[in-house]
Amino acid sequence: MPNKAWELGFHLRSPRGWLNDPNGSCQFNGEYYVYYQYNDAWPKIDQKAWGLFVSRDLVHWRYEGMPIEPSIPEDRHGVYSGCTVVERGAGDDGADLLRAFYTGNVVCLDAGHNPKDVGRVYTGREAHEITCTSTDGIHFGTKTVLLRTQDYPDECSLHVRDPKVWRQDDSWYMLLGARHLRNHGMCLLYRSDDGLSWEFAHRIDSAYPFGYMWECPNIVQLDDGSEYLAFSPQGLPRMRDRWHNLCQAGYIPLPGRIVDTTVVDERDFVEWDHGHDFYAPQTFVDDQGRWILIGWLGGFDPHWACAPDGLAWCHCLTVPRLLRKDPASGHLLQTPVPELVALRGKKVTLVRGATAGISTRHADIVLEDIAGDGSITIDESLQVFFERQRLGIRYLVPQQAAGRDDRSIPLDSLRDLRILVDGSAVEVYANDGAQVFSSRWFPAEGTSLTIRTDLNVRVAQAWPMEDVLGNLYATAQAPSISQPGWNA
Repeated sequence: MPNKAWELGFHLRSPRGWLNDPNGSCQFNGEYYVYYQYNDAWPKIDQKAWGLFVSRDLVHWRYEGMPIEPSIPEDRHGVYSGCTVVERGAGDDGADLLRAFYTGNVVCLDAGHNPKDVGRVYTGREAHEITCTSTDGIHFGTKTVLLRTQDYPDECSLHVRDPKVWRQDDSWYMLLGARHLRNHGMCLLYRSDDGLSWEFAHRIDSAYPFGYMWECPNIVQLDDGSEYLAFSPQGLPRMRDRWHNLCQAGYIPLPGRIVDTTVVDERDFVEWDHGHDFYAPQTFVDDQGRWILIGWLGGFDPHWACAPDGLAWCHCLTVPRLLRKDPASGHLLQTPVPELVALRGKKVTLVRGATAGISTRHADIVLEDIAGDGSITIDESLQVFFERQRLGIRYLVPQQAAGRDDRSIPLDSLRDLRILVDGSAVEVYANDGAQVFSSRWFPAEGTSLTIRTDLNVRVAQAWPMEDVLGNLYATAQAPSISQPGWNA
């Protein structure tokens, strides 16, 4: 039986089966919508749809099934990643419409496919950009194919996907992640007057090749005019202090506007997260004007497990993170949205050198005004440490790491820490979110946590966090609610 200590209380996961990229995150009709890549038949069948969670406050969520599933020839082998755009007043009655954009995956099983092309990079694949609209974010209408495989520039391989669409300067823009025929990553930028008819604008390349594929392009455009191009490059070589995962995720601060950019300096690439389990994040702006990021707290690395001992679900999402600009570096700070504080229970004060207990497996830990080296240890199993100007996480019980190694990065000084522990998910935020680690661990059986720190701090506190999702996961099913119409 799966270990109940691994269950999540405030992180989103699939009710059952496989979850990966967040898709279409937005605020629509006053509620937050988080779509995600979902394969409820995992591991027997690999065919993706979009699952959906909806919330009024980014804390309490309800599950709304699979609003977008394969139903036309152009997406018959999977509804892949994409985004949504809220069209103000575009409905027949003047109400808002939600328009989804995604890549329809088609695997060609014809005799012309070269079996040596294992990843179907040059043969045997189609990738179509598709849109559909909804008045409630749950039931979507007719699908329209916007771009087909033959519409992409001649220098593209068959790996083109993950549309990010937004409105700017009275135009629509679309970014697509792509792989050049010469095996380097890039983005394609398209422009449209109406969101339906698209024309190719230009490529966005790095000055020197930077990975073989750029997935899940995204944007951040702050009120002060700062713009950031985010993407997830595949194929970067592992180095001592960076690029430790099989695939990476990060952003590049731009000197100008994204829509005017043709070349970026890959040396300016900043990783979003240094943990083992982080990829393909998506950003959006809510009605308060806040830029919010949600990432996939998972990955494809075969060296570590994410569903050991027969766990019926695989992977989860990060908590929603508020993005702000660091005025000193110009980089982006990430902190959990303030709404999560509502889940805190009775405060526990941590005393240096003493072991404190938390009554659940879900906790929020805060250390402020840190001086010198030291560590904080959870369950005598997982440790966050700062030693010799390196910040990292350490697995003290290797079996509970499920194959993960220790991680650390250089850091001149550590001022503060915030650690979210939620069953088998851990997120570590350092120096007001300038550095972040997101990783999974699989502790022994238990219903509580122990916390001990030898760090010299002014403030050291922890709170048990309310389990607001356990009942949802226990009762949620995965009904098919999109229109029928295609059987592969």
